[in-house]
Amino acid sequence: MQKRLMMFALLVVVALALAACPAPAAPADSGAAPAADAPAADMADSASTEGAVVIAPGETIRIGNSVALTGPIPDPGLDIRQSAELAVDDLNAAGGFEGFQFELVVEDGACSGDQGTVVANKFAADETIVAVSGGTCSGETFGLIPILSEARIPFVSPSATNPNVTSADCDVCNRVALSDALQGLIDATYARETLGLDNVAVMHDNSDYGKGLAEVFQAAFEEQGGTVADFEGVQVGDTDFRAALAKIGASAPQLIFFGGYSTEAGLIAQQMTETPGLEETVFMSDDGAYTQQYLDTAGAAAEGSYVSFVAGATDPESMNVFVQKYLEKYGVEPTELGPFHGQSYDSVMVIADAIKRVGTIDGNGNLVIDREELIQAIRATENLEGLTGTLTCNEIGECGAGGIQIFQVQGGEWVQVSGFGLE
Repeated sequence: MQKRLMMFALLVVVALALAACPAPAAPADSGAAPAADAPAADMADSASTEGAVVIAPGETIRIGNSVALTGPIPDPGLDIRQSAELAVDDLNAAGGFEGFQFELVVEDGACSGDQGTVVANKFAADETIVAVSGGTCSGETFGLIPILSEARIPFVSPSATNPNVTSADCDVCNRVALSDALQGLIDATYARETLGLDNVAVMHDNSDYGKGLAEVFQAAFEEQGGTVADFEGVQVGDTDFRAALAKIGASAPQLIFFGGYSTEAGLIAQQMTETPGLEETVFMSDDGAYTQQYLDTAGAAAEGSYVSFVAGATDPESMNVFVQKYLEKYGVEPTELGPFHGQSYDSVMVIADAIKRVGTIDGNGNLVIDREELIQAIRATENLEGLTGTLTCNEIGECGAGGIQIFQVQGGEWVQVSGFGLE
């Protein structure tokens, strides 16, 4: 079963690669002497010199953070930001690197492609930014890609899961979350084989994330002999889904799969209970709905519904230490905000580990980080022990550990009911 699932997932990735991110611009070759040989007077503090970031003594190693603090998922975005901050805290508590401390430079990507473009331009214009943790959402990340690619700034996303976020054409693109090509397949297989369903409907919020995942689910469910009676698109921010649900109800599907985020998912689940033809229909969604926000919005209608989450192979002891630090600093447990705290922490650690492998000290005491070497070092990450498991990046920047887990709401709480490992 596992081999068949993985083979189908690879076929989905190939099919979706037609929309892959643009190829990066080639770096200019000026023929000038290496940065380490330049006179100190010619070096600006923490500036980019000949394709390298040069950090003067007393300055910090600055990592950008594109994170959705506003938009449809501000609570998960806040969780991702705070988890990245804890990673920086731990790096600095361990001494930083070669006497240099790390710093997180936070910008609100708002889960939006347009805002992702704004953030990417800020980072590209800032010669002190070494790499980026982010973006949070797939659309936001697609806004980052062309600009960061041209600027030769690598990124590691903790949570952007659209298959086309990584590709053979984008060497700066990496992530520690698992791809929707696998998640949608696992969701469809669970609905078809475990729940034994043969007639479903699919909805999505027209975001790069939600629609992409819905398309994977549809293709996988039909490939396995099931019928997708309806495929309906709505919009992020909509609150009344009754018209779409009434149309779907005419087919009396056994399940509605929704690709999208928490608030819309909760409202759909709630409004399904009012819709003729959907009285016995099961609701299923994705990691965008694996939040307290969904439970609060759906209320009693959440009971019995399913979500999947791209969870890592987390070591319980390490996670307990992390949760305690998080609680002490922020006064709340990370699970009350969102699911991607482990991936966010690890995205920073992947960047820091690569920096430590390529950073050098020049004759003037500056820390020199060559951008091209850093891009290659991130992609060469191997057997890094992270919070979500053992991280190894492949040739297109897929660095995630673990597998897809299925959760059901039971007694108002998330309970894991199935899991497909990748290790």
